[in-house]
Amino acid sequence: MSKQYRNLWVFGDSYSTPGFCVDPADSFWGLLAKYAGIKYINNCSRPTNSFDTVCHLLITLNDKIDWSDDLVIIGVPPLERVTVFDDYKNTEYLGYHIDTDSWAKSTFGVPGHRGLVCQSNFGGDRVKILYNNRSWIETNAMREIFLLTQWLDRIDADYMIVNLGKNLNDKDIWAPNDFLLPYCINHKRCLLFKDTYQSVNYEINRPVDFDTWQWAGHHGAEGNRYFFEKSLLPKIKDSGLLC
Repeated sequence: MSKQYRNLWVFGDSYSTPGFCVDPADSFWGLLAKYAGIKYINNCSRPTNSFDTVCHLLITLNDKIDWSDDLVIIGVPPLERVTVFDDYKNTEYLGYHIDTDSWAKSTFGVPGHRGLVCQSNFGGDRVKILYNNRSWIETNAMREIFLLTQWLDRIDADYMIVNLGKNLNDKDIWAPNDFLLPYCINHKRCLLFKDTYQSVNYEINRPVDFDTWQWAGHHGAEGNRYFFEKSLLPKIKDSGLLC
């Protein structure tokens, strides 16, 4: 029998932001909430978020999450982004509280991210250009995933870390990741290397904004359902989070 969860928490970027190219009820996370019979969703996604921001939000809000009764989806955005100080603009951060009976939503503030913004890691800055090497950037991400899983497994959290961008390279073994890569490949709560939100839909379901972003675009109802049914739900069942 499946565990009954009280809330679904969602952390990510535009691929999981409520109303971004897909209605919440038709999104992969909305479909998950309905399948699992979860009444409330707390979605903390925002367009352009970096993985740094996702990790910071999760830790900042950890005392708001009921780790014994809540299910948590941790989205990994495209890795070529950084979180930076907003130069005293005091930028607020808003999450969304959604009732899955009516799909009505309201916003709530996240003070722990106030004053921070995210930027794409492309341009003329030499440090950013050096950081863009995929082997090193993926190793950085896997190190953060290792630390997250060590913490979340220790507290017996119900969670899944889901890659929303391009597949991580499961063949790119080099000295800095010779422990991290096998660890992340074999961890039952990580969906990182194949059948991701982006890759499972490749040449099957075109993103809604294909003309702008090509296959890296954002999916509507069809692509979200395909990802949920083909990839996310089977992985969640295999991990023991749902029957």
